Amino acid sequence: MPPTHYLDNRIYTDPEVFALERERIFARCWKFVCHESEIGNRGDYRTATLAGVPLIVLRDAEGTVRAYYNICPHRGAALLRESAGSIANDRIQCFYHLWSFDTAGRCVNIPEAGAYEAVGLDRDRVGLRPVRVELFCGMVFVCLGNDAPPLLEALGPAADDMRGPLGARPLKVFHYHRAEIKANWKLFVETNTEGYHELLHVFNRRTGVGRAEYRKRRWETHAGGHNTFHQAIIGYDRHELEGREEATFPGMVPNGHIVVDLFPDAMFNVRATVGRIDSLTPMAPGLTLLECRGIGLADDTDEERAMRVRHHNQVWGPSGQNLPEDIWAVETQWRNMESGALAYSIVAREEDRAAMDDAPVRNFYAEWRRKTGRASHDIGLDASAVQAAE
Repeated sequence: MPPTHYLDNRIYTDPEVFALERERIFARCWKFVCHESEIGNRGDYRTATLAGVPLIVLRDAEGTVRAYYNICPHRGAALLRESAGSIANDRIQCFYHLWSFDTAGRCVNIPEAGAYEAVGLDRDRVGLRPVRVELFCGMVFVCLGNDAPPLLEALGPAADDMRGPLGARPLKVFHYHRAEIKANWKLFVETNTEGYHELLHVFNRRTGVGRAEYRKRRWETHAGGHNTFHQAIIGYDRHELEGREEATFPGMVPNGHIVVDLFPDAMFNVRATVGRIDSLTPMAPGLTLLECRGIGLADDTDEERAMRVRHHNQVWGPSGQNLPEDIWAVETQWRNMESGALAYSIVAREEDRAAMDDAPVRNFYAEWRRKTGRASHDIGLDASAVQAAE
């Protein structure tokens, strides 16, 4: 079997691999953090963690979206300690020594500042540390690495797949929840990066996999580890659900479904009338924070919004059918990976990129190898050990 078609299960459990992923993937790649509707007003903010670094994403007093380290430059205390909120009077004040900063990142007040005159402390040089931030289709991405290409260049053709349903009209997040998954982050990525696991879901078996035309659905693999699961028709009536023929997202056909997976960790998923965004924060080799967002059109009527919420909750959300099944599956995987009882996993399905092909998983790991420099079939080897097989 080619080395690209199986995985050394230590990639999930080894602490050195986890540290390498933080350093070479999450600290250098563009990472989705929120949708701009979540920081719609001046002063609105969200906090996040990327590669272990605490961050703030906010809309400043001029309406510009900015990102900073959530660290006071004075003595390192956390500046904003809630996951989301609004900054009053354009002032971020550190609770520890009351240093203050405006939303443009400038230090605007140092209590008892005269005591610093002897050492020539320059207030203009102790502002908040900025982080690269770019918006695409209303999605806010940040990047800690200065060497990463601009966002659109990094997304490549995957950006075109997102523009139709997600970029034609303004969107709004109407649902947010998070879950801590007792599993490695890559195990959950895999659930969003292959159609074979749809056999796990009763809903998917009835509405999609059981239909002959659905099996003709194709994956498209992109450079950079991104993947698109092209649009297919879902038979919602087979699960005794109403159809999704009206008020569809732009570019979506009635009852259509499309998925775009962005390396390393984000999934953009539209089911005709409603969207979902999944994103991950690796916290430890066996602990992952999952954030899920439900999205509709910003100008929805009350009736349209109620419909989208209903359609969202039928499949997704903490009480939906699919998410608990996905979490259950990857947590059982993790327990067995952690035990060391299974040395390898198989990602060898070849179906010309049809729905159940493992090609998108292999595409993800091709980028993982490029970024980490490790061979995915044997973490003790350099990634060059599999180049000949690709």
